[in-house]
Amino acid sequence: MQTEIRLTSEITNLEWECYSTAFNQVFEKDFTINYFKHKYFNTVDSHSYHVFLESEDGIAGAITVIPFEYLFDNEIKRVGLAVDVFILPDYRTDPLALFKMYKVLKDQLIQREIVMVIAVPNDMAYPYWKNVVKWNDIGLLTYHALPVKFGSAKTKFLYLLNPLRFCYTWLMIFISYFAFSTEKQSRIKINRNKKVIEKQRYNNKEHIKHNTKKYFFSYRIQNEDSVNTCFLIDFYNKKKAAKDTASLAKAIKRIILFEKVEIIVFIGRLSFFQLLLIKVPLKLEPKHLYLTADILIPDSIDKELVFNINNWDFGLFNYDVR
Repeated sequence: MQTEIRLTSEITNLEWECYSTAFNQVFEKDFTINYFKHKYFNTVDSHSYHVFLESEDGIAGAITVIPFEYLFDNEIKRVGLAVDVFILPDYRTDPLALFKMYKVLKDQLIQREIVMVIAVPNDMAYPYWKNVVKWNDIGLLTYHALPVKFGSAKTKFLYLLNPLRFCYTWLMIFISYFAFSTEKQSRIKINRNKKVIEKQRYNNKEHIKHNTKKYFFSYRIQNEDSVNTCFLIDFYNKKKAAKDTASLAKAIKRIILFEKVEIIVFIGRLSFFQLLLIKVPLKLEPKHLYLTADILIPDSIDKELVFNINNWDFGLFNYDVR
């Protein structure tokens, strides 16, 4: 077993075959090689950074870091997003394998002037990255939701509440157009001036985008535990270049009118007053989303700024899980 560093452009055809097969086996997906190439090539560096755990049979594990540009108080810094981390079950005998792989990749990232790496590990992976790899918490990403349809005919009480819910939602949509509340500018946010970011983010025909004269919003509909769920990825007022009540109302109005969904979910911080989305209590979250970070070049980063979730504009647009 050995580790190998690769830029995306250096991955051979055989390695692409091995990588996609191993990834799909671990995550029970059916992603194509073209899916991975689109995701890893469309970056601010025109490639991503990979470390492979290689066995005699091929790739047994991998860590990928995708480079982005973030604005820290309007100063551009290069940040890596760690994604698609896995080791095949038959090769998980060494509990420090991921730690060793990341350490090798980390040296490469520092040479490329990536000042920090961020990730959103799930509940299972979080203790490992926090306690073994020694990543630090930025904070929990919050869920906000709007039930579009309560229950079904099988749950008669909730089903009967649908007319009330319908009236409330449309009243809130109407009010939102006149509330004129706009988000407070976050001190840390992705550099949207890099158009390649949107090309990389919306890599699936199931990603629905609406780009009108005044507003932009995007979403994806998925079946989550037998609930038809609309994940609101992004929305903003184009003139203000910021999220506000009107752009949120426009997105929700469109989804309710044209999509058959039971609930709308937005993940991330909402720093403006709004009446449509309800913050989901921590104990009711389907899974916790931990935003974590590893600072690679300490002299380039203000730790007090970074390790405060309230300074971040970070949600589904920033990392590709939906």
